[in-house]
Amino acid sequence: IRNMIVYFNGRYIDENEVSLSIKDRGFLLGDGVFETILYKNKKLIFFDLHTKRLKKSLKRIFINFNESKSSLSNKINNLIKRNNLENDNLSIRITITRGNSERGIDILPNSNAFLLITSSKIKNNLRMKPLKLSISNILRNETSITSKYKTTNYLDNIVAKHEAIKSKFDDALFINTKNNICCSSTSNFFYREDKRIFTPPIQDGVLDGTIREILIAKRKVAVKSIKLNNLKNCKEVFITNSLFGIRPVEKIEKFNFNIGQETYDIDKFLSNLGM
Repeated sequence: IRNMIVYFNGRYIDENEVSLSIKDRGFLLGDGVFETILYKNKKLIFFDLHTKRLKKSLKRIFINFNESKSSLSNKINNLIKRNNLENDNLSIRITITRGNSERGIDILPNSNAFLLITSSKIKNNLRMKPLKLSISNILRNETSITSKYKTTNYLDNIVAKHEAIKSKFDDALFINTKNNICCSSTSNFFYREDKRIFTPPIQDGVLDGTIREILIAKRKVAVKSIKLNNLKNCKEVFITNSLFGIRPVEKIEKFNFNIGQETYDIDKFLSNLGM
């Protein structure tokens, strides 16, 4: 397997030549944010929404990083060309950390953020593949920055998904401290009651996914909290994320669901947007 070229702090270099400082706060403290973007048919899918969320996340955790949208786009497209991947479906990841710091957790002025951009081929097409969810015993903290922003703190998600897979499920479903459903470890959650589709609100501890934002803006879905025991009223359930698009949920613990027409309709809607 050939090494990939990555973009790291102003240079396009072999992935094995990246030298990460032992003072980098992303490495030491998980002090950073990231975005994962689908590259398909020679386009960065929903790039504007990803960069908007990235800037919002950076502002919320007080990282100064003033790269323009066009500059980021150019860096990504140059990276894709250098790796000869223009004709592939890719996962593009932008990672920004606070950079180097002395010992401690205080945010010091004038620190220089680190930027890493990587590209990876998407090998498994999970789109529209049904999955089973377990209920994680890790509660989602609806007041936490790590619940509502795409930070590099992912331990809850990592452990929850691993425990789900060990229990013969595909992923874990989080509920918050008020027993409201939030999301899975990697995806936004949607459910249908009667003929309407809903998704939990941000204040329940939900990351504002790009597809979620589009579906709300286009009035394909509405926002409403849901308790775990109210799943019995749901006709169908699906999840979305920016790489696989949409997947129907066939089982959540004791609850079973059919793949309904609305799920197929959303899949078609996303296809028409170029996803």
